[in-house]
Amino acid sequence: MKCFRILPVLFFSFLMLMVAAQQRREQLKFGNVTAEDFIPKQYSIDSAADVIDLYEAGSSVYEGNNNGFFSVMYEHHSRMRLLHKNGFDAASVIIPLYISKEYQTKLLSIEASTFNLENGQVVETKLDKTAVFTEVEKDITSYKFTFPNVKEGSIIEFHIKINLPGYRFMPSWNFQKRYPVLYSEYEVKVPYFFNYAIIKQGLQNYFIDTGTEVRERYYINEKGGSASESGTTIAVSTQATQHVWAMKDVPAFQPQKYMTSAENYISSIDFQLSEIRMPEQEIEKVAQSWYKISEKLLHDPDFGLEMNYSNTWLKDDIKTATANATTELEKAQGIYSFVRDHYSCNDYSSRFLSAPLKKIAQFKKGNVADINILLTAMLKQAGLEAYPVILSTRNHGKVLQNYPVMRKFNYVITCVFINDASYYLDATRPNLGFNHLPEDCYNGYARVINDKDPLLISFDADSIKEYQMNIVQIQPDVVNKSMNVVFNKSFGNFESQDVRNEITATSIDAYTKKLQQQFNVPVQIKDMHTDNLKDLDEPLKLQYTAVFSMNPNDDLIYLNPVLQDRITENPFKAEKRTYPVEIPNCMNSTYILDMDVPAGYSVDELPKSARVKLNEHEGSFEYLIVNKNNHIQMRCRLAMNKANFEPDEYSTLRDFYAFIVQKENEQIVFKKKTGTTPKP
Repeated sequence: MKCFRILPVLFFSFLMLMVAAQQRREQLKFGNVTAEDFIPKQYSIDSAADVIDLYEAGSSVYEGNNNGFFSVMYEHHSRMRLLHKNGFDAASVIIPLYISKEYQTKLLSIEASTFNLENGQVVETKLDKTAVFTEVEKDITSYKFTFPNVKEGSIIEFHIKINLPGYRFMPSWNFQKRYPVLYSEYEVKVPYFFNYAIIKQGLQNYFIDTGTEVRERYYINEKGGSASESGTTIAVSTQATQHVWAMKDVPAFQPQKYMTSAENYISSIDFQLSEIRMPEQEIEKVAQSWYKISEKLLHDPDFGLEMNYSNTWLKDDIKTATANATTELEKAQGIYSFVRDHYSCNDYSSRFLSAPLKKIAQFKKGNVADINILLTAMLKQAGLEAYPVILSTRNHGKVLQNYPVMRKFNYVITCVFINDASYYLDATRPNLGFNHLPEDCYNGYARVINDKDPLLISFDADSIKEYQMNIVQIQPDVVNKSMNVVFNKSFGNFESQDVRNEITATSIDAYTKKLQQQFNVPVQIKDMHTDNLKDLDEPLKLQYTAVFSMNPNDDLIYLNPVLQDRITENPFKAEKRTYPVEIPNCMNSTYILDMDVPAGYSVDELPKSARVKLNEHEGSFEYLIVNKNNHIQMRCRLAMNKANFEPDEYSTLRDFYAFIVQKENEQIVFKKKTGTTPKP
């Protein structure tokens, strides 16, 4: 089942006219709320909903501006019903606008009111304009307000109007939200001069999907040559395409476990400017090839321009970092370790520099682009072939394979080529080894930015596997009324990083206490020992002894042989799945148990061995246990060779994990032998 649909070649123009069956549009007037609107206590779309989105309407239209060209005017009208107190957070609205020196987005108007039914009459409480607060962070100015006089059953409504001064950006539209939506519509009107690619995604069907050719007149004001000149107004008449998209009865978007980002699946429509076609001028290709984009990025002062400089001020740090290096690989490892250990990251979502590289080096901190572009510059200065790589993290959403929608990218790493091998580096994480990436980077396609061949590469969760091993030896001690359990555990790369972060942030003693609390019976942990705690290129290993109490007078002793890392409940509880399952990585986890039967006891019940496969080669689970001469050996292994599953594969995956939960919760039963008493 496909739930991410891309239409990369649908263009707004009079040459292309897309017309679907015309349905009747719903159009509400702001403030026109009647007593009948308060009658429903529940709505058939979702009888348990705390909020019902009654009406959403947006429009984006081009208009002439006072700067001799075009702007985009965006309007948004929303009406919601607050049914229960749990939905009152919907009464708080945030309007983020991008405002910089070059791009002055303007919020032209806000109209907002709360409507309540009192004694059969609709009472309106208008938003006081002084209750709108402004918050500025970097280039984002957010306008915030909360609807007044909100009660259970209230209807809240707002209408905003925003001027986008440029002509290269068309606002996207989400038809689906976290609340059920009865009707959502988006209208876009674009003159012939601009061609856009339309990007649709989601599972919901369109109630309206039309494109109509219309004739529009635009009034463009050209400023005079001096302050004393009034300027002139030019009227431009041209063909335009008016699009209307609408959806009805859209269910609330419900995030599901093992889902990367709602941005990948929520029903929405997005736009990418492809061409500008002005009269008597050559067509300007806006949607450029990756070769053009790479070239532009490498000469952008906020991205790669400084990597082209000599950067001799880096020589001292490079000399320190490579002091013991004898090969190019050792040079790269030394430089990577130096940057990782001397710099701190304060923002893990950025694709542009926040300051010049020399300033980043001075303060030893910056965002992910700052640190990894600096790493790239140091590698290049050391004579290595290194390039920045742009990607999107799992929580940010997937990028398109070939179509360069740059706002989809939010992360920068480094690629270095040595002896025909490529190494991918991220120096922003203090406990990350060389050629290891954070789990969040494995989100599909990425681009190596260079001036020769901007390679398309893939960091897919299906391509990485976490290996874990846990060897457990149990020594029953009936005399001292205890079981001494020795754990030898080896972590996978991601888990090694997580545990290292926890230990370095607190202490090994604090981690031991937390580990002790994870057992569901009283236990004392002693003799904790770590291997490779500082060797970040190797998996972390732990060895420790856990002492469990045991009553030798009990007739029966129950022991679950899977003492640690047991799957206690099915992570896939829902009967059906709407969206793909996106597990962060493949895995190979092995648990080995070795123990003697406690003195004075015999095995009364032993779980049965079992093997099961998930769709032949996609996964397997084996549970092998044997009692031979009062010595029990067990091997439990879960291998997942696939991380991403489509919704139609969900049922099989769910049943597979249900079987694992059942087996890993079975117990060994030891029965006391007749006439046996513990020795003093």
